[in-house]
Amino acid sequence: MTAPGNVPDAVAAVIAATIRAHPTTQPEHVAQAAVAALARDGWTIAAPETIAAALRAA
Repeated sequence: MTAPGNVPDAVAAVIAATIRAHPTTQPEHVAQAAVAALARDGWTIAAPETIAAALRAA
């Protein structure tokens, strides 16, 4: 798990807003909504190896 200080404030804000907007929703659905909101804001969610592979290929 990422330490709280390592999560960018903008990401934490989107996740918090998503949780507030869906307070009674199952955690899995809130997580999917948060990822979708981050994607709409231009964030890319990728595993560390995916990022490393893309950097090596560049």
